[in-house]
Amino acid sequence: MKLQKTIAGAMMFAGILWCTQAFAVDELYLCGVVREVNPQAAQVTVDVVSANCRGVRTFKLPPATDKNRQSFNVNDRKCFFIDSSRCKAGYVHTITKVRPE
Repeated sequence: MKLQKTIAGAMMFAGILWCTQAFAVDELYLCGVVREVNPQAAQVTVDVVSANCRGVRTFKLPPATDKNRQSFNVNDRKCFFIDSSRCKAGYVHTITKVRPE
C-alpha cells in the first residue's frame, strides 16, 4: 500500500513538472542595426551586435497586428526578443517582442 502511494506521488510530481516545462517559453534578447525590411515576406534583416548571435541575420516580423512591426526602419538600432533561447545559424527565428533601448 505504501509503495503504491509512493509511485502515485512520483508520477503526479513528474506530470506536474512536465506540464510546467511544456508551457515555458525561452526567449533570447538581441540588439542590432536594421539593414533591410521586406514587408511582403514579413521579414527583417538585422546586423546583430549581441555576443550570443553576432552577425547579419534574418528574422520574421511580429504579427501584423503588432504596432512594433511598423517601427523597423533601415539603419535604426533595435532591441528585441526572439522565439528561442539560442540563435541557430540558417534558421529564421520570429521576433516576439520589441523593446525600446
